[in-house]
Amino acid sequence: MTDSIIESCLEERFGWISLDFVNTCVVTRSGPADALGSPALLFQWMESARPPGWTSLKPADISAQRTLHIEALNLRVVLDQLFTAHSAGHDPKPTTEHALGRPISWTLASSRLAHSESGTLLIENQYAPLHAAAALGPIAQNAVELIQSVSQARLRRCAAHLCLRWFVDTSKGGRRGWCSMATCGNRAKAARYRARQERDTAEA
Repeated sequence: MTDSIIESCLEERFGWISLDFVNTCVVTRSGPADALGSPALLFQWMESARPPGWTSLKPADISAQRTLHIEALNLRVVLDQLFTAHSAGHDPKPTTEHALGRPISWTLASSRLAHSESGTLLIENQYAPLHAAAALGPIAQNAVELIQSVSQARLRRCAAHLCLRWFVDTSKGGRRGWCSMATCGNRAKAARYRARQERDTAEA
């Protein structure tokens, strides 16, 4: 079960790299499953998700990879705090803002005008590391861009029991409650169906 959960974290995308990142810890009936549970798993997730600048910022030596892992776990907690505050209509606490700003300061970014393969103009971002965990900078920056762009009413935690995942509700009516209809939504429907069946049986 744990392996399949971790595999789903490698594959599922929520439209924002910061959401993909914060959604890597999943609670199951048998306990938590962490797709970033070790430096090797974190590196595997980074290779799969490809956050901005990863090719230039990924650490090469074991010591730096361990530092990246420690800071990644810290950042995930900070992002959960940030999204919790935003979804409730509150400003983040100063401690959250400070912790969020640290990884952003670890990355030196510059932009230049370039051309795509088809010849159209585009802005190309280039990154240089200032810290062993510099690869987290673009993820933290993406989280700031998310709360600037997404209203508090549209940023939600999944309503399913045991699910901790965040998502942006892009539905027209704004009433989506599940991170994914294919997983949590279907499980909730199945649970309601079983409850009705049991109730009908008890009343018969």
